[in-house]
Amino acid sequence: MSILLKRLVLVAALAATFNIPAALAAGRNVGSGLIGNTVELTGPAGTTKIYYTNSKTLIVHTPDGKKTKGWWRVKGRSICTRVGEKPENCTEPMVDAPVAGNSGVIASPEGDIKWAVTKGRGF
Repeated sequence: MSILLKRLVLVAALAATFNIPAALAAGRNVGSGLIGNTVELTGPAGTTKIYYTNSKTLIVHTPDGKKTKGWWRVKGRSICTRVGEKPENCTEPMVDAPVAGNSGVIASPEGDIKWAVTKGRGF
């Protein structure tokens, strides 16, 4: 997996930490809003979509059309992901849980990445 894809997967997990109303997530598992939904990341390299199939697995659909199976878990207030043979990456602890309808922009050395959580499988 490319370094950029690895970063995009981590960004997807990090995306949940931005601009999400606390009232929506008070006391809930920070990963509960991802199950059955897609995180879409659009940046200089194209659009990557990550579908959280259930409470354990995800599918990454890259700009070149490849699909890769991965795993995710909640560790305290962090979301940890592992795709392919790459080591697990975890977000910083989150206050709020991501939910469908959330979106924002994350600054990156490679260029800004727009992210959005959409309902259902987006590919």
